[in-house]
Amino acid sequence: MGVSDERVQAIAEGFQGAGLVGKGWYAALDALAQATGSQSGELIGVGSDAAVPFNIMTNVDADFKDEFVASGGGDPARNPFVRAGMAAPVLEVLADYDCMTPDDYKRNTWYQEFALKRDVPHACLCTVARQPGMVIGLAVVRNRREGPVTPEQRAVFAAVAPHVRAAVQTQIALENNGESILKAAFDGLSMGVFVCDRHGRVRTMTPAAETLVRPGGLLGLRDGVLVLYASRGDGGRVLSDAIAAAARSVSGLGTPAMSTIVLKDASAGSAMVLEVIRVVNAEHEFSFDPRVLVVARGLDDNGSGRLARVARKAYGLTEAEADVAVRISLGETPTEIAEARQSALGTVRMQLKAAMSKLGVRRQAELVGKLARL
Repeated sequence: MGVSDERVQAIAEGFQGAGLVGKGWYAALDALAQATGSQSGELIGVGSDAAVPFNIMTNVDADFKDEFVASGGGDPARNPFVRAGMAAPVLEVLADYDCMTPDDYKRNTWYQEFALKRDVPHACLCTVARQPGMVIGLAVVRNRREGPVTPEQRAVFAAVAPHVRAAVQTQIALENNGESILKAAFDGLSMGVFVCDRHGRVRTMTPAAETLVRPGGLLGLRDGVLVLYASRGDGGRVLSDAIAAAARSVSGLGTPAMSTIVLKDASAGSAMVLEVIRVVNAEHEFSFDPRVLVVARGLDDNGSGRLARVARKAYGLTEAEADVAVRISLGETPTEIAEARQSALGTVRMQLKAAMSKLGVRRQAELVGKLARL
């Protein structure tokens, strides 16, 4: 029995709002799969480096997507369906024999070791969008019992595909606007925030951040990349390494990974703390490059400014304990602090120990991170 025009229209309408609801893509893809008599509906992003930044797929077990990636499923050199889809014009609908030769069915390693073993040997697919470094594909995936897609089912898929393309383009536009939304939110707090990609390239920044990358400061922009100009033994790699680490981080709880960098420029008498934070993508986001925030907080060099006041109030530190704690967070050693405060080294160590106890930390690195959050 064929699929009515009304049902095709209903499926198309389901895709129109898919990107605006957390699980909207799953419901819309499942409706397409059912209308074409297929096991699964799929919307997948495949990168130019064979990475799979997202794979929204219905009716598969928890391990399927990980096994797909591990098998090289995103590699056009291994997966003939991906190879054909990436080469075809946008919205050109392909099925089994458009993607695979008779020899592929017998000799293709990926098909034999993954598609057949996982009972997903048949598909109908098309490319719905091309982005820099990524192709987004739509597919319905079928098992042995369902067999190759029929002409009628292929026609349903072809009728819905343009609506999926429109929905994908809408979500891409919304996600691209996300950087502006983040910037606007931090603008309201007058914070120095840089929104970067995984390479440290600044996509947008707040007005307060713009003042930090002027000549003579601790930070700068080199070919659009946020760089560290402070005098450091690591040549400034600490910032680029932290951004790269944040971009790679994955949090199962949806909590961004964060690292803290303390900068001190003795010649200029200035210091700041940088927090490098991964903005975790939702499962249904299409972003290929992770967004990384670099939040800059200025500090008074002598430790008697805002941070020391907040530390005293928040954790009950004495004035001396707060001063020692802030100086440690700025990279001074206990010996240097003792000389600056004209105190005994043993006294400084006791004050540091007391401050760490009140802050509930055991290591100086934890102390730095906790103070940076104030």
